[in-house]
Amino acid sequence: MRAVRLQKITKRFGQVVANDAVDIDIEEQTIHAIIGENGAGKTTIMEILYGFYTANSGEIELFGEKVNISNPHDAIHNGIGMVHQHFMLIPPMTVTENIILGIEPTGSGGVLQIAEAEEKIRQLSEEYALQIDPHVKVETLSVGLEQRVEILKALYRDVKILILDEPTAVLTPLEVKEFFQILRRLKEQG
Repeated sequence: MRAVRLQKITKRFGQVVANDAVDIDIEEQTIHAIIGENGAGKTTIMEILYGFYTANSGEIELFGEKVNISNPHDAIHNGIGMVHQHFMLIPPMTVTENIILGIEPTGSGGVLQIAEAEEKIRQLSEEYALQIDPHVKVETLSVGLEQRVEILKALYRDVKILILDEPTAVLTPLEVKEFFQILRRLKEQG
């Protein structure tokens, strides 16, 4: 089944055309790479899918349904997550605090359910072999581990489509190898 269809997506910034009638079809459980020179519009088209930008024209379909994605909240609600090239983490906070920020789980009386969140993060980390301690502060992590935190943040939100903007640009050769293993596991598990 087709997970994503972008049809005739055009995005202009003033007189500059970043994307001109772009069509992309992506099937479920597949990995796609968009390649091209700097300034070719790769990030822009993915940021449109994620709701960071709104297209000037065109349509987006997810799993056969036309959707309107006007902001990242809409994207997440529709099962889309994005790991940006420059991570969106707060270094002095723990892995768990970064992952739950904005969707903090609370119980009766508004009490933060941090232990439940940590357990879910631990389970996701084990399931996808991400090897992240939910208690550690992000500022102590390598760039490769920070990327894993960003992936966990998306998985914690139950995304079905994961966009990775230039995911290997900041990784060491060993981290790239590990990253591709993670991608294969994500694909295998849907």
